[in-house]
Amino acid sequence: MVIFRQLPLGVKAALAAGTVFVSMVISRSYLAESLELRAWRWLFRLQLALFANSLMLIGSLYIWRSAVSNLSHSPAAESACFQLWKMAVVTFLALAHSSFFTMLFLVAEEPYLFSLAAYSCLGAYIIMVFFLCTLSGMEQAYQLLAWRSGNVVSSLDKTRKLALRPALAVVVTAVLSVVGLLNAAQPPTVKTVEVPIHQLPPSMDHLKIVLLSDIHLGPTVGRTKMEMFVRMVNMLQPDVTVIVGDLCDSEASILRTAVAPLGQLHSRLGTYFVTGNHEYYTSDVSNWFALLESLDVRPLHNENVKISATQAQRASGGKDDDWICLAGVDDIEADLLHYSGHGMDLVKALGGCNPDHATILLAHQPLAAKRALQARPDINLILSGHTHAGQIFPLNVAAYLLNPFFAGLYQNASQRTFEIDYKHDHFLKDGQPFRYISGSIHYFRIPRFYWKDRLLKMKMAGLNAIQIYVPWNFHEPQPGQYQFSEDHDVQHFIQLAHELSLLVVLRPGPYICAEWEMGGLPAWLLQNKSIVLRSSDPDYLAAVDKWLGVILPKMKPLLYQNGGPIITVQVENEYGSYFTCDYDYLRFLQKRFRYHLGNNVVLFTTDGAQKKMLQCGTLQGLYATVDFGPGVNITSAFLTQREYEPKGPLVNSEFYTGWLDHWGQPHSTVTTEAVVSSLHDILAHGANVNLYMFIGGTNFAYWNGANIPYQAQPTSYDYDAPLSEAGDLTKKYFAVRDVIQKFQKVPEGPIPPSTPKFAYGKVALKKLKTVEESLNILCPNGPVKSLYPLTFIQVKQYFGFVLYRTTLPQDCSNPTPLSSPLSGVHDRAYVSVDGVPQGILDRSNVITLNITGKAGATLDLLVENMGRVNYGHYINDYKGLISNLTLNSSILTDWMIFPLDTENAVRHLEGWPGNDSRCHGKACAHESSNYTLPAFYAGNFSIPSGIPDLPQDTFINFPGWTKVRCGLMALTLVAIGQHKAPR
Repeated sequence: MVIFRQLPLGVKAALAAGTVFVSMVISRSYLAESLELRAWRWLFRLQLALFANSLMLIGSLYIWRSAVSNLSHSPAAESACFQLWKMAVVTFLALAHSSFFTMLFLVAEEPYLFSLAAYSCLGAYIIMVFFLCTLSGMEQAYQLLAWRSGNVVSSLDKTRKLALRPALAVVVTAVLSVVGLLNAAQPPTVKTVEVPIHQLPPSMDHLKIVLLSDIHLGPTVGRTKMEMFVRMVNMLQPDVTVIVGDLCDSEASILRTAVAPLGQLHSRLGTYFVTGNHEYYTSDVSNWFALLESLDVRPLHNENVKISATQAQRASGGKDDDWICLAGVDDIEADLLHYSGHGMDLVKALGGCNPDHATILLAHQPLAAKRALQARPDINLILSGHTHAGQIFPLNVAAYLLNPFFAGLYQNASQRTFEIDYKHDHFLKDGQPFRYISGSIHYFRIPRFYWKDRLLKMKMAGLNAIQIYVPWNFHEPQPGQYQFSEDHDVQHFIQLAHELSLLVVLRPGPYICAEWEMGGLPAWLLQNKSIVLRSSDPDYLAAVDKWLGVILPKMKPLLYQNGGPIITVQVENEYGSYFTCDYDYLRFLQKRFRYHLGNNVVLFTTDGAQKKMLQCGTLQGLYATVDFGPGVNITSAFLTQREYEPKGPLVNSEFYTGWLDHWGQPHSTVTTEAVVSSLHDILAHGANVNLYMFIGGTNFAYWNGANIPYQAQPTSYDYDAPLSEAGDLTKKYFAVRDVIQKFQKVPEGPIPPSTPKFAYGKVALKKLKTVEESLNILCPNGPVKSLYPLTFIQVKQYFGFVLYRTTLPQDCSNPTPLSSPLSGVHDRAYVSVDGVPQGILDRSNVITLNITGKAGATLDLLVENMGRVNYGHYINDYKGLISNLTLNSSILTDWMIFPLDTENAVRHLEGWPGNDSRCHGKACAHESSNYTLPAFYAGNFSIPSGIPDLPQDTFINFPGWTKVRCGLMALTLVAIGQHKAPR
């Protein structure tokens, strides 16, 4: 206690404020249930007033010291004028301090004169403290400069300054207070703003919304002003009126008559309300909700309504699709105050709001608006308040500095533009000339864990954009079953690019090529045998339309104009290389892209730099670009583009840094010197360029494509790109960076290193079962029986393996030809008779195989889908036995067809017993063949302890094996494969 008495008054005031704040937390957390509601409400409001006054006491002591105490030693201190001055200061401070208590005791239908005087003094108090602090800071700065220059401030100067500082502060405070009071006496100013909103239904064009905020019914605002506000709103004839918080400063029962004029608002589609921080200071939110509902004002308590042109709330499931979503969130201070059942919940507030429809959010504080836009960039418009539009000086200074927004109306990135400047032959980004240097990266070929690492390496190479495909089949593997999470989360990938300030060139297909399974088209399209892919075939268009209706609305919020990174969007892909040349198809795509993405996005096409390709691949309204690799005559290639786009930017959408591989062939490479030489010349032409690929990645699972004559692409999609398949830096990476650096600034700072690798040593694989021995696990539902073979599509097996089984109709003691006369094995068949390997039939090379066996023996063909054709005429690539097989020229019939679910079976390996080394019947015969039957193998390995940063990446090698599909489960390496005997 003795120590407390010795503390300065300012410190005592700060301790008092802290004590009151702790008591507020206790009352909110622990006394809420034990006290009667009205008593608890009054306690909290009293604590709030005491807390504010405790803080104000610090400022009051500063004012008293500056305006009174510092002058008490002057000759005029004993004069009557000085005594009157002291009384005036005491009265001024007392009125200012009493302002918060008027909310408790002096609130009625109309303001009391005392309340008006108290709040006027509070405003003047804030201005005076601000200017006293400002003048004191200026004085300290002056004294510091004088001290450094060797000048001494005389005592006379100090005395004058002691009187001058409060005099200046008083004059400025008086002037600004009078200006503020005159301003407050004026009726509110109506500010009209036209806001373009994407996805606004045509029937709701020119929708008129009136925004009201920070009315503060209570000690200073009463019924008369409320009636004036209502008259002004009704004169505007709004469709919707919204009140975004801080409507009141006292209890609903006290202000019932003052707020009653709100019931006279005439808004065709309704009036809506969300809470502000002051509603929670009243501790009476529930009663305010009830009162407002009685006045036909709808509170939006973390909820939304769907508003159509004719009615304010549609029943869910209605057929009318012409609506917008109006959502409201509780004020963020409800969480700080521990107000039960309240707090900003954006997920709940936007529940049911469809990204295909415009969303307008009501949120009182600008900080809440910022959080909402960060979490949901697809919100079209946010209406807010809290800052009083900068009318309270000097609090508007803090409002500018502490709030992420200020004006009260936020449209996401409304000023961002990306367009083509045909006059000057370049792109315009936000009105300024712009050239992109981008690199292709496929999120679907890189584990999500490494997305940011790869993107950052691309940025550090000097790229200002990336280019990505969106494979339809990767996201809709089964009709109507969509995957957009984990490694399929394309939106998250684009957001990561955005966070790294990388722009995005989007290529959503529907066809993408990309050396990807069926060029990105889903195999289930082939269930319709007559379908003509990439054409205006009605069945194909119906499927495409449905897919575009899913993917494009997800992309729209990520467009550059909407605050995202996507600057341009490609329609189809290299369509001029396809045989259909169907302009109706391109027009259909153009129309759907415009419908879902709007008219402001730049849509483009890409084709090889040849006239015949551009002839069928371009369409008016889609900007035509070309692609070509090193060694091509650059001038000639761009002249070909100019024949179809006489004006506008030059664009090479695919400048090839390497090339693709085919299974069984050496790795393709393109020299670094050739790449950087052509890249330099392209940039010297002033062209935009995309490096395809900048990082290739890996064809995981069964996603690789193939070419005709049939050549499957392997698991690796390294592409000899600047970043290797493993994301490692290469000589080509640094050479490309050096070229880019000559044309634009590259980021400074360290480049992320290549990912570390670790050699875990040899893994001994144990044979579990052959595929034939595992049919009860791989095909639990049993086989499909058919007179003739069925394709993968016909048995609903799109990837992997299918086992075809029949019996030998004749004795084949001597080698007898098993043939696929029409090359009907797609793509590779492992043939066995009674479990004895016979050899392999191949789609391209081996169509006849001599087999042996007795009549009635079991003939098995394990057919592997090695990847569907991704380019050219034959992308409708059916798999399995697509035509009859013959044995000694006789057609084989009576098939049992086993679709094999290898993925699911491998997940349950713990139930698989391993084979021992003993010989059991036919199993011994397997060893006599040059090849073993395809089988499942598993091996365990451990991660060493005591070594930092493990686990790390590694490579897997299968020396001596013919063909392997492997996967990692926990610490078990699983292989489905075939190897040469002896093992």
